[in-house]
Amino acid sequence: LTELFKGARIPLDQTEGATMSFFKVETTGDCALSVKPGKEPRPMFELRIELDWNVEQPVDNGKSIAEAKGHITVTEFSSEAITEPQMQLRCDNKLPPGATPAFQGLVDKLNAAVKESGLPEVSRMLAEDYVSELKRQRP
Repeated sequence: LTELFKGARIPLDQTEGATMSFFKVETTGDCALSVKPGKEPRPMFELRIELDWNVEQPVDNGKSIAEAKGHITVTEFSSEAITEPQMQLRCDNKLPPGATPAFQGLVDKLNAAVKESGLPEVSRMLAEDYVSELKRQRP
């Protein structure tokens, strides 16, 4: 999971080129692979995942970068509900020193884009990319 998320760059819809990335990934829980002769391996897992994220948006014709940060807690991701991980989003709304009120509007827009585009992509990455990788594993 760490490699999957730390290597990800997610373009966010409804922004002017903003991308979401992850800089801290912590996972707790259990994961096993059930292998029966003649059958495809079946992953069995129950995980809690902590993701610290960062969004960068080019501004001023690419001369500067506006940044928003936050945290996603995947409170429950299990093999029983692969396509429905339970997630909580927290956005850090603290503005840097000297930021103008207009900057708050941009940060709010980036946070909304994380909610609208970023969370569904995290869900897809878990349900498709991670589970596919688990199924390719061999004991």
